[in-house]
Amino acid sequence: MHTRLIRVGNSQGIVLPKKLLQQYQLSGEVDLTPTPEGLLITPITTPHRQGWDERFQQAIAGGQLPESEVLENLSDDSFEESEWQW
Repeated sequence: MHTRLIRVGNSQGIVLPKKLLQQYQLSGEVDLTPTPEGLLITPITTPHRQGWDERFQQAIAGGQLPESEVLENLSDDSFEESEWQW
């Protein structure tokens, strides 16, 4: 497949056909890796919830409570005791 370099501001770029974008699941950000054969373009995929544990630990260290402790006092059992008929 042949394509041309096009001017993009002070740089140059290429237009990738839609079929290639879909076939290789390329969208948003991509990783460019120089190889002896040319330039390798790969999709950047970040695992879901990456870094959550570190952020939770930072939040706890900063004085924020885990969700179970935050929601602990929000339970309203008075409805079940006074208004619910068994």
